[in-house]
Amino acid sequence: MKILIGLLVLVVLLVGTVLSLPFLVDLNKYQDQYKPIVEEALNRKVQLQDIRLTIWPRIGATVAGFAVMDDPSFGSGPFASLSSLDVGVKLMPLLSGQVEVEEVTLRNPVITVIKNKNGVLNASTIGRKGAAVPEAPSKAPIPSAEGPLKILALLAVDRVSVDGGKLTYRDQSVAKTTEYVLQDLEVLLRDVRLGQTPNLHFASLVQPYNMPIKLDGTFGPLKDTMDVEAINFQLSVGKTDFTITGKAVDHNATVNVSSPVINTANLPIALPFKKPVEIKNLQLAAEVKGQEAKLNTLSFGLFDGEVKGNGTLVAGSNTPPFNGGVTIKGVQLGPALSTVAETPVSVSGTAGAELSVQGRGFSMPDLTKALQGTGHMAVKDGKIQGVNILQEVVSALKVAGISIGDPKATVFSTIETDLAIKQGVIKLQNLLMDSHDFQATGGGTIGFDQQLNLLVNLNLSQEVSQKLSGASPVVKIAMKEGRLSLPLAITGTAQAPSYGVDVKGLTGKVQEQVKKKVEETVGGLLKGTTKPEDLKREGQELLKGFFGR
Repeated sequence: MKILIGLLVLVVLLVGTVLSLPFLVDLNKYQDQYKPIVEEALNRKVQLQDIRLTIWPRIGATVAGFAVMDDPSFGSGPFASLSSLDVGVKLMPLLSGQVEVEEVTLRNPVITVIKNKNGVLNASTIGRKGAAVPEAPSKAPIPSAEGPLKILALLAVDRVSVDGGKLTYRDQSVAKTTEYVLQDLEVLLRDVRLGQTPNLHFASLVQPYNMPIKLDGTFGPLKDTMDVEAINFQLSVGKTDFTITGKAVDHNATVNVSSPVINTANLPIALPFKKPVEIKNLQLAAEVKGQEAKLNTLSFGLFDGEVKGNGTLVAGSNTPPFNGGVTIKGVQLGPALSTVAETPVSVSGTAGAELSVQGRGFSMPDLTKALQGTGHMAVKDGKIQGVNILQEVVSALKVAGISIGDPKATVFSTIETDLAIKQGVIKLQNLLMDSHDFQATGGGTIGFDQQLNLLVNLNLSQEVSQKLSGASPVVKIAMKEGRLSLPLAITGTAQAPSYGVDVKGLTGKVQEQVKKKVEETVGGLLKGTTKPEDLKREGQELLKGFFGR
């Protein structure tokens, strides 16, 4: 009995001693030893309110009031802070003198990423080991490998989690500061240790769009160089799913993205579309080498057709240079144009195009100044809804009682042209429009401001030409080989085009024919081959043909 009581007293003493350890052991005295190491690794000042030993639910330590201060060039407040940082260690290795971290939990972290007016991120200077915080932050887009993830890998953590908190991105480089927030953060990392392939789960709500996002997958295996040989993720943005694979080695990266269906109405970005667009079977393959980003393959289905592209961009400047090419096949032009703009005149048909471009920057002023390119475009079996080109010709010729086809549409079998882009102007060359009733050839320009300046030559069919000549003697005299040919100018804007027929050119042809006839008649008189009676008769026939009586 005495032995049992003694054992019980011993157990109580041990339990009491263990439970009192958090009060007896002061871990704050080790701040001076470990805090400089963390500050050097992050290249940021670090603040700690309190460090306590924990016994339950696991042995470890709790850091309260942890904050990583911001780059002094951006402000004196914290870049990241959290209410507590809990670190738990494994018991059995600890009894044998080894420390193995089992779990790290960050509670309610608050992180603020800022892009200043010069386009520089405050996160760009994190992890520059041994480097002083510069007065003006670096523009280098890739942080050093001496960052927090490497620290976790070296600590060999079984589980890293984020419980609550938010991440704010504030862009001060635009005229009106914009802000986006990831709130209700949910992060879980498993098997974060060298040689292992961590498993990641991330979920959050994007504001101001109220858009849920979720990311699940693996990356690794982790190395002391922080090279990642394989990345496999499933990303959900609202109702849209993406598959992401790739790798990152020596600051170079490759990435492949695919998605079965993307509806722009479900994306948290503002696009210049009048209505939602559905993109099918997206396939993207890209690589980054230093500051050069190369889009090797881009393909997707759009408006019942297919779009393919490739390109290269070099980062590191406010107006990054780029070049690329686009191939379009089988796209239905009507739905595509109605998505971009609502205009009185619309064009339908099956479109295809090939285009090569190069330029600098992506704002409209930059594109207007630097974008250049060449290409070819063709539209088959379509209709220009909102205008009947032949009816415009009839009106310009002031021919009454003639109606040709649909008064508000022009049907065509082919429209094709070569393109040249330079200084905000698209130049159309070798323009051809083929219709049952006419053929048009010519060219002109379309500005980025949608100003039109096109001049084409209309060569009407024999059927239409005869129909017009029967109602207008001017047309009859101006015809050549049974056809009427005249110039048509298209000006105004894409929203409000204006059509004009060069009637002066037409009357000029009449004058030429009359002049030619007079010269032939006078020549006959001089040569004696034409008699005055013949001259009178031919003159009457000429006037009868001209005036129709």
